[in-house]
Amino acid sequence: MGIDESLKTVDRILIIDDDRNFTKLFSEILEGEGYETVIANNGAEALEILQDDFFAILIIDIRLPDIDGIELISKIDKTDPDMRKIILTGNPSLENVQNALKKGAHDYLVKPVKLEEIKETINTQLDKLDSELKDRYKSIA
Repeated sequence: MGIDESLKTVDRILIIDDDRNFTKLFSEILEGEGYETVIANNGAEALEILQDDFFAILIIDIRLPDIDGIELISKIDKTDPDMRKIILTGNPSLENVQNALKKGAHDYLVKPVKLEEIKETINTQLDKLDSELKDRYKSIA
């Protein structure tokens, strides 16, 4: 098995959003594109899922019922910095986007999101994650 096969990340996505209709539809769309998805409807549920699982991509709504999405990103980044974190917002402000990026987000999407934008953002983040893991492997090999 070569380096590319051994380090290929599983394209698993955790969607963290309290809008159950949105998460169901979003999950179905992503699964139709070949991704494996899991849904968390709040921050506590997401943290519980992340205790036992690795996801290549986390898509996190900025407004969750139990924790601010940016605060959740910061918590996750401290324990799992390799997971690519994408903030999802329906009301983008430059301040929120900058704050999210400072706290560990890798990108952001604005609701309503277009399929092509979702695919492009996810593929870009997966490519970056694969590249980082390969570079790390090469530096310790």
